[in-house]
Amino acid sequence: MKKILFILALFSFTLSYAQKKEESIKETTFKVEGVCDMCEKRIEAAALRTKGVKLAEWDKKSKDLKVVYNSKKVNVETIQKSVSGIGHDTPTAKADSSNYAKLPNCCRYRDGAKCSH
Repeated sequence: MKKILFILALFSFTLSYAQKKEESIKETTFKVEGVCDMCEKRIEAAALRTKGVKLAEWDKKSKDLKVVYNSKKVNVETIQKSVSGIGHDTPTAKADSSNYAKLPNCCRYRDGAKCSH
């Protein structure tokens, strides 16, 4: 009987832990300025370097960055700051001029660049 109670207690704990972990995984989408495949790689890499981000996919046409992240480790504002830190504007974090200037000429979306990459 003790063995059955132990197994039930262990199962309950495991299920509870899994539900809490699942509740902290969030998905959101926000705009990120960019023009090409090089921008895509740079944007996705910056998001993924942010601790707590599990997935980052940027769509060149819509300019939407989809991110899956652990809300216990990171928030959307921090992810947007990471992306703006490499030169790409987001809704709440505009890239400063020095980071924007580091972008290749063909990726300078503010200047009307039309990258062919």
